[in-house]
Amino acid sequence: MRILLPPSEGKTWPDSGPALELRGLSFPELTDARRRVLEALIDVSGMENAAEILKVGKRVMPEVLAQRELRDMPCAPAYQVYTGVLYQAARLRVGDEVMIFSGLFGVTTAEDLIPAYRLSMNTSLPGIGSLKTFWRRELTKAGFGRANCVAKHGTTTDAAIDDSVEATVDMRSGAYQVTTPHGQWWDLRVLDSHGKVVTHAAKHYRGLLTRALLDARHELQEGHPGVSADIREHEESIDVARVARSLGNVEIANDGLRHHITLRLQES
Repeated sequence: MRILLPPSEGKTWPDSGPALELRGLSFPELTDARRRVLEALIDVSGMENAAEILKVGKRVMPEVLAQRELRDMPCAPAYQVYTGVLYQAARLRVGDEVMIFSGLFGVTTAEDLIPAYRLSMNTSLPGIGSLKTFWRRELTKAGFGRANCVAKHGTTTDAAIDDSVEATVDMRSGAYQVTTPHGQWWDLRVLDSHGKVVTHAAKHYRGLLTRALLDARHELQEGHPGVSADIREHEESIDVARVARSLGNVEIANDGLRHHITLRLQES
């Protein structure tokens, strides 16, 4: 089971730690692409119009200016750096397997060592262009997403894709959906009592669902001692819908291999 997360705007800036080592990050096939974005961000952070390019306010300009030294800034595990609403609810820790998509690194794990930074996926950088377009292309080239699965299996129909493909639970916000999952695919939206989509609460509940699914995975590992390396063979027993229903009033809409979870909040 793959759990895909966005980064968070809210971050904790490490006081100490090692400097960024791009080659030490997971998915080293993305190293060259990461270096290009990193260099472009460092250049932009020293420009007079940096706030306009990065779409940030004056309040965070000291952080933007600090990014001129991004290569030497202290790093910490991503799960400690990202501290927004989703991450507060998810309470990530060592051993939690998630994939975090970001404008700076493309995708990392929760334990990769990264600095805090200011760069949204909705940004266009000089020499790079739209980060969404850039990372969609680079991640596809590196083998992420449905396009690679289609090439591997020689088909464009979900039904023909190998059943061994891991299920995906996609917690990403729209800007970070730069890959299209393949195989079984779950997503979550949150509605208020009047049926209106809410975004802030959605981050919280996506974090809660992430934590619940990770706990289910850890319980499964404990129930199968000695098979942690092959745990994916057993993860089909994790019922995503059942876990989601533990959050409250949930409806499931199935569209082939795609499953849409809707959580309806009750009036307080």
